[in-house]
Amino acid sequence: MKQRTMVLAALLLAAQPGVQAATLKVFSSGGMYPVIESLKQDYQQQSGDSIELEAAPSMGDTPQAIPNRLKRHESADVLVMVDYAIKPLEQAKWVDSASHQVLAHSYIAMAVKQGTTPPDISTVAKFKQVLTSASSIAVSDSASGKYIQSKMLDKLQLGPKTAAKITVIPATPVGEAVAQGKAELGFQQNSELKAVKGITIVGLIPAAAQQDTLYGAVITRSSQQQQAAAKFVKYLQSDKARSVMQEKGLTPY
Repeated sequence: MKQRTMVLAALLLAAQPGVQAATLKVFSSGGMYPVIESLKQDYQQQSGDSIELEAAPSMGDTPQAIPNRLKRHESADVLVMVDYAIKPLEQAKWVDSASHQVLAHSYIAMAVKQGTTPPDISTVAKFKQVLTSASSIAVSDSASGKYIQSKMLDKLQLGPKTAAKITVIPATPVGEAVAQGKAELGFQQNSELKAVKGITIVGLIPAAAQQDTLYGAVITRSSQQQQAAAKFVKYLQSDKARSVMQEKGLTPY
């Protein structure tokens, strides 16, 4: 009954004179993609607007990365991505700084192939031992992977031998490489790993090695649907959205 009521409300809204349904193109990086994918139908029913959701990394050298897509003048209305990666887009005048909203905290987790006995990473010492014993380690080409390579190994005083085991997985979920047996260990945002089948998430990495990554949303300056885009960004801060964030392994901001 509730779903039927929401559908009827959306149809009535679209039928009102002067009210035109929008089709919003949303680029989302992996950490928030499962959240928006789950919310998409609910938002479309509530608002009468349509969402075209496309996966796009927050950074990196692949053509799919958000900065590279904006450089090619690809059209988008809303960007949902690693929050610190929004600043360069603001400096390049590609997005509206006033529309920028922080949405959620995200933490790094570790995964192994399903069927493998999960190692103990409950302490920093045990976590270091797992890393030094591993034959291969997969990380992303985005925020978590860059942090692991540039900071975490130094924090843990792990040298070149451990660094040499790392393979960067561009533009696709790290969990898929682990599920296919291409890496013994995989590290990525917890929400991204939760969306992959064929793996076991061992847990969040220890706090002393952890990084809190914020995710945010921002509207592009090129959007021709600023009002509709702002409505969607506001929805991403709703109780419904916050509940789904928690379900998908994120902590609402």
